[in-house]
Amino acid sequence: MRNNRFLFFVLACAWSLCCFGQSEVLTLDSCLASARRHNFTIRSAQLDVAIAREVKKQMLWKYFPQVSIEGFAFGALRHLVDADVTELGLDGGTSDFLKDAFDLLDALSKASDSTANISSQIRGLRWGVTAQAKAVQPIFWGGQIVTANKLAKLGIDVAQLKQEVSERDVLQEVTETYWLVAGLNQKRATVSKATELLDTIASVADNAYHHGLATANDILRVQLKQNEMHTKSLQLENGIRLASRLLCHLSGLDYAAPLVLEPFPEEDTLVAYSPELQIISIDGRPEASLLEKNLQYNKLMRRLTLGESLPHLAIGASGGYTNLFEKHNGNVIAFLNLSVPITGWGETSHKLKQHDWQIKQAEWLREDYRAKLDLQNRQIFDRLTESIQLLEEHRASRELARENHRIALMNYQAGVGTMTELMEAETLLLQAENALTDAHISYLTALRKFRDFNK
Repeated sequence: MRNNRFLFFVLACAWSLCCFGQSEVLTLDSCLASARRHNFTIRSAQLDVAIAREVKKQMLWKYFPQVSIEGFAFGALRHLVDADVTELGLDGGTSDFLKDAFDLLDALSKASDSTANISSQIRGLRWGVTAQAKAVQPIFWGGQIVTANKLAKLGIDVAQLKQEVSERDVLQEVTETYWLVAGLNQKRATVSKATELLDTIASVADNAYHHGLATANDILRVQLKQNEMHTKSLQLENGIRLASRLLCHLSGLDYAAPLVLEPFPEEDTLVAYSPELQIISIDGRPEASLLEKNLQYNKLMRRLTLGESLPHLAIGASGGYTNLFEKHNGNVIAFLNLSVPITGWGETSHKLKQHDWQIKQAEWLREDYRAKLDLQNRQIFDRLTESIQLLEEHRASRELARENHRIALMNYQAGVGTMTELMEAETLLLQAENALTDAHISYLTALRKFRDFNK
């Protein structure tokens, strides 16, 4: 029983080590999903959409009344009003009359032995409080408020289109980098097989040399080829590490060497796309929509400039409260505000002419860029059809290189072939394998790009 328990414990530990030691397979779909969540460019484009939406919400408040409240309180060391009424310099003899009146009152006060002190000095307003509330409702503002809201809505549409373009471009770059890493891994496997085959050839050549069937030059040729394979292997390892780091950066993943990717696809179903049925539509491209939005933007900016020279009408109400001279006062007024620009039409006319030229320029840009988009779409389609043809040709070339290498190896083992012929066949086979890998990568990236642009 103890032996069974010990055996079970050992098997459980071994299974755990295998599970924890095995790296997670990184698929293309997982890289794309991670890039959508973590890539800086995509996240920044998402924030641009959020910012545009907040701008739109800001513009909505322009439809509502603008309400403001103001308050003011003060206190002074001395009275703000401090004067002698007899010295005010009033016209029509008023000052003399007031002086005589205060002199008479003062004399009467002294004659009656009164303790009252009658003075002509006036002092007051040492402290005070004022408050005001005002509400203004725009009625007609030259169309500027409506136009500003349309511009804000246009900003959201533009931000969403740019987000779509950014996400598409980033995912294409992730796809290309993923297949680059996968292709380099495939080439590493090819070099490894070639190295193993060279080791076999080296053993055969060494055996033939000891039996007098091969020369020392044959041994040197094999060793030189082995050194070349070692150099290629080092270059591939460096390239794989660099491309893997780039893939992790684009996907927002933590780099942990080595990356374990899904197996490189050996065969694919090649679809012959018909130019008449499958050509990419320009109108389906977000870039074409951005060109239309640019034209709309210039038209709205012209409308906004025109609104600056139109009459502005608003209604409002204002309420105030004051406490001066220790007396509470309050009042409410309603008002109608009409502002009609008189001057500035000359400047505005030139601004409108400037916008007219900018609208014309936007129309030309739209036509020119649509032509470029059409050329780009045809280039994408041509690249896909070319990659399909090249893939088929390189497959055929690889089969020929394999057969040529098999015959050269058989001839050398039979003593009817030379080491030079065998090394040349080895080089052709390696080139054919790598060329097929490159063609496969080109096909996969071209197919992905075609599908992304043909949504």
